[in-house]
Amino acid sequence: MKNLSETFSPLRTMKKWAVCAVLVFVCASANAQSTNFEKLAKIKGVEYTHVSKDMIKLAAQQGKGLHVGEMINLGDGEGEEFFNQFDDVKVFTCEQKGSIKKFKKTALNLLKGRQWEPLLETTGDEGEIVKIYLSKNGEHSTNVIMSIEDDEANMVVIDGTFDLAKMIQEGMKGKVEVNN
Repeated sequence: MKNLSETFSPLRTMKKWAVCAVLVFVCASANAQSTNFEKLAKIKGVEYTHVSKDMIKLAAQQGKGLHVGEMINLGDGEGEEFFNQFDDVKVFTCEQKGSIKKFKKTALNLLKGRQWEPLLETTGDEGEIVKIYLSKNGEHSTNVIMSIEDDEANMVVIDGTFDLAKMIQEGMKGKVEVNN
């Protein structure tokens, strides 16, 4: 009887429920964060490209890198180990003058909050804005690169274990290029 009561103790059951609740919350939060960026795709004039883990894996196997339009190049000449860090890449581009203001406002609202660590924020002489943000949850990272000019706005969201801050610290130049 003692063994049976230890196995089904209320405390042990509550611990299991607590762990399950935390896991559900973490998964829901990560999914909500990803879904929030898709609000940008609903803005008139915004082009949205989603690159899934399977497509990233295919690019790694071919050894050619991952090119999304003219704007982003990931890992030219890198091996599969580099690409295994990426779960998902989303690219949002807006070239419609009337929508750039709404794109900027929506994007900046999405990047408010404690979970976003600004890595770089700069404004050029002609008003162009470049912002890079990082959100980490354990090993998982969401990296956001945003560039806004008078005639174009771009945002790249990279999910996975890839940590842009770590890459910058280690000086791994050339592995990720964002061109305007």
